[in-house]
Amino acid sequence: MQKTCILIVDDERTVCETLSEVLREEGYETEMAFDGEDALQKIEKQKLGQRPFDVVFCDLRMPGIDGLKVLEKGEELSPETFFIVITAYGSMETTLEALKKGAYDYVVKPLIFDDILLKLRHLLDFKKLNVENRLLKDSITDQFAFDNVLGQGPEMKAIYSLMQKVAATQTTVLITGETGVGKERLAKAIHHQSSQREKNFVRICCASYKEHPLDHALFGEEGIFAKHEGTLFMDEIGDLTPALQLKLVKLLQTGLMKSLRLIVSSTKDLAKEVSSQVFREDLYYRINVIELKVPPLRARKNDIPFLVKYFVRHLSEELGKKIKYATDETLKILMNYQWKGNIRELQNILERAVLLSDNDTQFLNGHHLPSELISQTNDSAHYNFKEAMRKSEMKHIQWVLEKNRFDKKKTAQDLGLSLSSLYRKIEELSMPIQ
Repeated sequence: MQKTCILIVDDERTVCETLSEVLREEGYETEMAFDGEDALQKIEKQKLGQRPFDVVFCDLRMPGIDGLKVLEKGEELSPETFFIVITAYGSMETTLEALKKGAYDYVVKPLIFDDILLKLRHLLDFKKLNVENRLLKDSITDQFAFDNVLGQGPEMKAIYSLMQKVAATQTTVLITGETGVGKERLAKAIHHQSSQREKNFVRICCASYKEHPLDHALFGEEGIFAKHEGTLFMDEIGDLTPALQLKLVKLLQTGLMKSLRLIVSSTKDLAKEVSSQVFREDLYYRINVIELKVPPLRARKNDIPFLVKYFVRHLSEELGKKIKYATDETLKILMNYQWKGNIRELQNILERAVLLSDNDTQFLNGHHLPSELISQTNDSAHYNFKEAMRKSEMKHIQWVLEKNRFDKKKTAQDLGLSLSSLYRKIEELSMPIQ
C-alpha cells in the first residue's frame, strides 16, 4: 500500500522542516517547497509521474507566487489533490478567499501538530470513503471535526489545549457557557479522545426530568451509576434538586466510579448558585476539578466565517444542494448579528437558508436570510466586513504583544510570522506600538 504523499509549502524553512518531520514520524511521505514557483513545479512533476500529491499544506503569505496563486494553479494541475492552507489567525480575509477558491480546510499559525494530524486523518477518511462531494458524518465527524463546528480562534484553541490534557484521564470536567455554544460537542470530543472511547457516551439533561424519574434513572438498581460504563454527560447539573445533589456528592465521595467518566455542564453560574445556597458547595468543588469556559459566539466573531463554511458545506450535501459558501455581504450580516442562541442559532439560520435556496444557488445571499435578522444587523452594523477584520487583527496582535511584554521577536514567533512580516503588518494596520 502506497504511503500518503504530502507537499508542504512555506517560505519559512523551519515551518516546513518541522511539519515534515512530524508527518514522517506518523508514516506519511513528504516533500517540501520554500516558494510558490517551486511548489507548482513539484505539483506538475508529481502529476506527470502518475502519482499526484494527496494533500498540499500551503502558506498563504509568501513572496512572489503567494498561496492563493499556488491554490488556483494547483487546482488546475492536480484537481484530485486536497489543499489545506496555512494562515495566521489575523489574516481572515485572505483565508476566506482561499476557502472560496476551493481550499479544503485551513490550519492556523503557530501550528499545533495534534490538530493538524486530526485534520489529516479526517481528510484521509473522507478520501477512503470515495465521496469527495460530501462531508463525513456520525462518528468520524464527532471524533475529528469538532473544531470546525466550534471554531479555531485563540479562545477555542485554549479550550482544545486544556481538553486534550484531561481527555486521557478520569478527571471530572465542568463545561460552562450559554445555551447553544457547543457544550455537548465538547463533552463528546473528550469522550472520543479518552480510553473510554469504545464504550457508551450517555447524555442526561437534568432540567428535563422531575426528581423521581431522574433519581431512578441515575441511582436506581438498573440506573446509570449502577450499570453504565463509559462517559456520563450530565447536562444542566445546576437543575438537580437538593436531594439528588446530596446523593451525587455521597456517591462521588465513595470513589467507586472507576469505570464511569463524569462530565457535567451548566448555563448557570454555579459559584453564584453556591453563594445563594441553591447548589451544594461540596458538590461544586467535586465537579469543578477542570472547568472549560466556552465563550459566546458574539465574543469571537472571527470564528463565524469558518463556521458558516462548515455548516453550508454540510447542509448543502445533506439537502441535495450545490452551495459552496456565502457572499461577502451575507458574511457581513452574519458577523454583525448578536447570536443570542450562539452556534445552534447560526446552524438553524443556515439550515433555513440552504433549504429555501434554489437548486442552482452557489453562494448564499442576503435574501436567503430571515428579514428580522437583516433588520437587526442593519441597526448595529456601522462598519464594513474589511474594517471588522482589520480591527480583529489589531486586537489579536496587540494581545500577543502585551502577553510577550512587547518583545516583537517572540510575538512574531507566536503569530507564526517572520519579524519583518510582523513589522509590515503593524505598519499596514497603523498600530500605535511602543
